[in-house]
Amino acid sequence: MSLKKKRLNMLQSKPRRPKLRFTPTAWAKLLFLRDLGPTEVGAFGVTRPGDLLLVDEIQLVHQRCTETFVAFDDIAVAEHFETQADLGRRPEQCGRIWIHTHPGNSPHPSRVDVQTFHRVFGQCDWAVMFIIARGGQAYAELSWRHGGPASIRLGVEVDYSQPFAGCDHDLWEHEYLTRVENHAQFDPQLMDYEDDWLRVSPLGAGTDRESVVYRRPHELPIHRESTEPAPF
Repeated sequence: MSLKKKRLNMLQSKPRRPKLRFTPTAWAKLLFLRDLGPTEVGAFGVTRPGDLLLVDEIQLVHQRCTETFVAFDDIAVAEHFETQADLGRRPEQCGRIWIHTHPGNSPHPSRVDVQTFHRVFGQCDWAVMFIIARGGQAYAELSWRHGGPASIRLGVEVDYSQPFAGCDHDLWEHEYLTRVENHAQFDPQLMDYEDDWLRVSPLGAGTDRESVVYRRPHELPIHRESTEPAPF
């Protein structure tokens, strides 16, 4: 067998990494929210029970934001999970994909992004951090605990095979204006929103919220490639 065929066979046999996909409506809303103000914006990606890497909805919660920082309100996070539970959704559908925007051109996570992701989602069996920059570039990373901890980069695409429900700019702008507080500079009060969301939401692996043991950033290396398959 020629060397060229061997290389082709290796490429074809290499397992494909999963992709984070968005419905056209969810993608349109995300881009609209990204460009609506001068700061970062954060949200939860909501998925379907049979397709946990297809973002069907973008859910804002009350938050305070600067150009480099997003802090969710703990009570708003708890209300988000209560609302989603009332709709029959499980935590893995509404609390595993953390989305936020960068007002610049770089989508790569900052040190604060990495620490927040590890602290808040480190007890989850799996979680995704997704960042979309104003310049159009995107970053997605899937982390998981079992067989790890480990993480891989995800591809990102809009799934145009999904129906497009249309845009509702008035509703999206109302959500933004009522849930996003923009701060031009760092405000010490932001730290009031920076407590672990695990205390008020079922993001952890256990059912006893009081028994959750938080992982520190150095305990969950973000760029360690695993020999174990991803959980999808």
